[in-house]
Amino acid sequence: MKPTPRRTPLDLPREALHQKRYTAILCGDGKILPIEERLGKRLLRTIDCASGEGRDLLRRGWVFLRTSEGKCLDGTPLQHVYTRLREEAESRMAERPDDAGWQRHWLTQLTSIRTWEIDLLGDAGNRNGH
Repeated sequence: MKPTPRRTPLDLPREALHQKRYTAILCGDGKILPIEERLGKRLLRTIDCASGEGRDLLRRGWVFLRTSEGKCLDGTPLQHVYTRLREEAESRMAERPDDAGWQRHWLTQLTSIRTWEIDLLGDAGNRNGH
């Protein structure tokens, strides 16, 4: 029986060695920080999420999103992410209905979330009754 030669990284398909990964942080107000394009651990560049390329990457679901708390949102469609952010902000707002400062803060958060949602998803996010 002939021994099987040991495989090295150079024997692997070229695509497997050079897959890019896109990651970004999602802030609580709906803002997405610049998308990082990485090759392994190496940062190649950052992409503005509001640019055409950034929007395209987000809509295709190629960007691995994390919250500022570190929660992973990989695989969650962007529309669902914004729906969840709105629901959380509305829930927090309802916690203290008599606190004007609290209400202002969460109303500002909701406005920001809606602005980012419309900016990144277009009017499609608003057609769902939001």
